[in-house]
Amino acid sequence: MQVIMANYVQLKEITVTNAPATFLTVENVLVAIYGLVSTILLIRMVVQLTSILHWRLKGKRQFLQEIEIIAIDASITPFSFFSTIFINPGLHNEQETRQILTHESTHARQQHSLDVLLSELMTVLLWLNPAAWLLKREIRHNLEFLADNSVLKSGIDSRSYQYHLLQLSYQVPDNQLLNKFNISPLKKRIIMMNQQKTKKAGMLKYSVIVPLAMALVLTSNAETLVNSATKITTSGETANTEKTAQQASQKQTFRFTTPVIKKDKSKQEKIYDTVDKLPQFPGGEKELLKFIADNLKYPVVAQNNGVQGKVIIRFVVSSTGKVLKSEIVKSLDPLCDKEALRVINSLPHFIPGEVKNKKVAVYYSLPITFKLE
Repeated sequence: MQVIMANYVQLKEITVTNAPATFLTVENVLVAIYGLVSTILLIRMVVQLTSILHWRLKGKRQFLQEIEIIAIDASITPFSFFSTIFINPGLHNEQETRQILTHESTHARQQHSLDVLLSELMTVLLWLNPAAWLLKREIRHNLEFLADNSVLKSGIDSRSYQYHLLQLSYQVPDNQLLNKFNISPLKKRIIMMNQQKTKKAGMLKYSVIVPLAMALVLTSNAETLVNSATKITTSGETANTEKTAQQASQKQTFRFTTPVIKKDKSKQEKIYDTVDKLPQFPGGEKELLKFIADNLKYPVVAQNNGVQGKVIIRFVVSSTGKVLKSEIVKSLDPLCDKEALRVINSLPHFIPGEVKNKKVAVYYSLPITFKLE
């Protein structure tokens, strides 16, 4: 009875209630900010699509090699969107018009606008990730390289084409969904156009060098593996020889030796029910209750199922103050039990209990009440 009463005296009941639902949390604020920025980017994308529709309705339609051309009587930079090219013929001479149509028809035939839309949607959804913006930029650059290459293959003089791009460089693209004729950066495009392609002999050289380098790497690794295996085999044989000799020695001395069993002091440590001085949480009982109240969460599923009641946990405060061997003495619900054990196991070190001024391990009981409001 003294032991039972001593344990009961230690019970410091903690009540956990279902906190009123609040949406003003750090997680919700961050999600709201993320969603707001994504919404703004999506609205901008819709506005740009609307402006394209406006130009389409405003211009005059013509067809060139199954490609629709919209002639617009306004000061615009030539651009394309899917299979449609938008241009003001009055702003360009015959040679410039040919360059523009060759460039933009490549975008139209290869459906580059689909790549542009996908890259824009990627930045709308993943705007916080820098890789999304970098990938979008590289996609746009690659599409322009393909179109410039088609222009040069058609027989147009590269120098006059580059001068034409420079003449239009002052016009800044305001719509990110378009494949514009003068899209920046022009410097990279001009460098790419002036680069010399690798000759077939050079390609053959690289095709021979790469397999040779891989063969050398594999050979080097094979030698390393063989050396490692040899060392392991040698060390294994040596270990087996030593083990055999040791076993023979043990057989010879078996009748004259007594095995020595080492006791694990931590496992043999006596656990007290009553002590002269109880374990103390750093800061006292008030800090213990505060720690558990701050870290314990009422399981949502248990709340929805109307589960409420008391969980009693018993654990050991070791002679070093560590919390060990936590267990459920009185169960309530698997989710509530699990949550209570999680918090108890996360408790920091106590000030150990004492018996005759000696620090000892002590049983400690703690009731936690889950109550619905």
